[in-house]
Amino acid sequence: MNWISRDSIPPPPRPPPLNGLKVVSVNMCVACAGMQNRILPTLCIVGGVCAGSILFGVLVVVVSQIFTSWQSIALVMLALLPIVALVGFVFGGLFGSYLGHVNTFFTGLHDFKSERLHGFSEALKGYDVLLIQELYTTSPIKFDKRYDLQFIDLCKKHGFVYASKPAPRAWPSISMGTGLMILSKYPVVDSETLSFKNQYFAEQFGTNRGMLYAQVKVGSHLVDFFTLHTTASMGESLLKGFPDWLVNAADVAREGQFLEIGQWVRRRRTSPKAPLCVAGDFNANIRYNKNGDGSILDQRAAKIITTTMVDVLGLKDMGWRVTYGYSPPDLILTNPEAVKQGHLVGEDLIFIDPETSCGRNFRSIPWLANEEQRKVGFTHLSDHLSLAVDFYLEKEEK
Repeated sequence: MNWISRDSIPPPPRPPPLNGLKVVSVNMCVACAGMQNRILPTLCIVGGVCAGSILFGVLVVVVSQIFTSWQSIALVMLALLPIVALVGFVFGGLFGSYLGHVNTFFTGLHDFKSERLHGFSEALKGYDVLLIQELYTTSPIKFDKRYDLQFIDLCKKHGFVYASKPAPRAWPSISMGTGLMILSKYPVVDSETLSFKNQYFAEQFGTNRGMLYAQVKVGSHLVDFFTLHTTASMGESLLKGFPDWLVNAADVAREGQFLEIGQWVRRRRTSPKAPLCVAGDFNANIRYNKNGDGSILDQRAAKIITTTMVDVLGLKDMGWRVTYGYSPPDLILTNPEAVKQGHLVGEDLIFIDPETSCGRNFRSIPWLANEEQRKVGFTHLSDHLSLAVDFYLEKEEK
């Protein structure tokens, strides 16, 4: 299905840029209303407990109307406990977003989503194509704050009048979709969403991990852009202290997603001659030494990605950079355990096809709040740094 939006009166076509398309991959760290990245696991767990407790209370009332003996009531409720637990597990993420509002009401703490969207729209106005992750909507959609539409409207003022939006959430998620989007100053002529078949069971009812494709017309060229978001590595911070089987299951799901990425890029690409850019939050988990000397401690996940993208598809990896971990740290968006350990991680990557295009001036971009934004209450626009490249529609010179 095509999810392309544009102004009712399209602007005149832009000529291809002389200095390459300015392309940036941005993890915006904008969860659905109420949900907060900093305490996301806690919100989901407590939300699941609340959902299960509510159902348990309702069932007690219903069962007590049917049976009079407390022994019978106890036996029936014991038999229903697996259903109660399942409901709590499935609805944990959705109820967690509601609890986020309660937490903000009592503590005054939130993550300034709308304010950060305004900051991003100004900071990104000099680019041509935005490959976006973590800009979520949630169900029921009519009650959602629609941060995605807010951002589209903000970016239209800066020439991003073409948007490839993801398809609505897909089963088994009952809450958020993929959180992906592609905005362009050049016409988007085709678009498609992929929800991975390999989903991590502990998060699959809360979000869809997947990819978004957009075919963009730049002059006489049709350019293929992909943005994506895979399952995170859970053991270092998000699920630290949980059983190994629960943590390892996330890595297994993510490795399956890596294979799906390669298969879908090969299938969805316009042609082998079309310029191509694949970028996003691969959760590559490239761990750097905290002393800042640039030495790499772990690159197992990145090697699997490289095998798929470089060895199999023949693409070029533009390079590895730290894209998660600020010094001094962000305290509004980042998981406290990650702050405590001072993680420096390369999660995001950009790949191009050197046979049809070339990338120059590859760089990482920190999103530090300006003085006015700091007065509002946040120090960073995102917990991630971004990756950007000047993307030329010509074969790379050997």
